[in-house]
Amino acid sequence: MTTTIALCNLKGGTGKTTTTIYLASALTAQGYSVRVLDLDPQGSATEWAEEAEANDQPLDFEVSPANKRTISKSYREDFVLIDCPPGGTDVIDTAISVADLVIVPTSPSAIETSRMWNTLAIAHAKTAYVLLTSVRFGTKEAEELLEVLRDERTPRIPTQIPLRQDIKRSWGMKPVAWHGYDDVAEFLTSEEATDE
Repeated sequence: MTTTIALCNLKGGTGKTTTTIYLASALTAQGYSVRVLDLDPQGSATEWAEEAEANDQPLDFEVSPANKRTISKSYREDFVLIDCPPGGTDVIDTAISVADLVIVPTSPSAIETSRMWNTLAIAHAKTAYVLLTSVRFGTKEAEELLEVLRDERTPRIPTQIPLRQDIKRSWGMKPVAWHGYDDVAEFLTSEEATDE
């Protein structure tokens, strides 16, 4: 059975594509079959895959440009990850409607946190998790957001993805270091993730 995961945040630049590619890579490394559907008109995930191929580092999964019709198709892979565009378009609603669960990548900054709540409101009928990305550990920003998420009882993936130049520099290459995305993959394949 295929598990479909929509990676959404109404704000751009929150790490949706990076999370999609790293998570797909980590799931593949753990033995799962994965397909990425690139729903963003900018085609960032598709471009990443093409660049990796050109660099003789092909990704271990297929990345396909997608639209509202193709994301509703049935797929054979264990996981289908949908890299959603930013903005409040109806295509995001469609991605959320076909998803089994939603991941909202966000860094602990005020504007991203604001859009995170808006995205969670759209995904209210689905199991949705916040994934903190670009985290500077021990900062007031990060601690305050964690406290708010706890107070609001907002489901979040326990792993926090650090702010690392290695992650930023890996665009267009096959990920070889996980930076916590392997732990995210393990969480998503656990009973804990599906019991929410």
